[in-house]
Amino acid sequence: MRGVGSVPVDIRALEESDGAAFWALRLEGHEVDPRAFKASAAEHRQTTPADFTSALRPRPGGDFILGAFLTGDLVGIAGLRRETLSQRAHQAGVWGVYVKETARGRSVGRRLLEALIARAHGCPGLEQLALTVSESQHAACALYLSLGFTSWGLEPRSLKVAGEYVAEHHLVLRLTGGTQRL
Repeated sequence: MRGVGSVPVDIRALEESDGAAFWALRLEGHEVDPRAFKASAAEHRQTTPADFTSALRPRPGGDFILGAFLTGDLVGIAGLRRETLSQRAHQAGVWGVYVKETARGRSVGRRLLEALIARAHGCPGLEQLALTVSESQHAACALYLSLGFTSWGLEPRSLKVAGEYVAEHHLVLRLTGGTQRL
């Protein structure tokens, strides 16, 4: 547990008992920042809290979802999904990163991602993390870059939200050494 100002923030892996809160925070994310997610709020509403509860069951291979809690309330989430194909198993995707508006500007997102990266370092054979961030998410992009992610491309027209196209930056973070060649 680390503090944010005078309020402690607890970051831990989400458990099945967090399913309803996870579902509700994801819905808020889709509603507040529709350009930050590939699915729409309407598509999210087609799922249930029970779907999210089952998604939080422990899985082999290193997949996990972290939650940030302030005074017991879930205010931030970030997931890591390990690639399953043998030739891609050295990679994992960071997904679903969202911090509640009322918790922003208090280092919750930074601490959540630092914890995710630290835990990823402990996954055997995992060498790099990848993510996408929409061009409109300036604070999120700046956070990822400050944590060592590097941009390797911009995908134009990646999303179409309310009739408008949104480009997405592709970012990668090397967890192990080696020569970077693209």
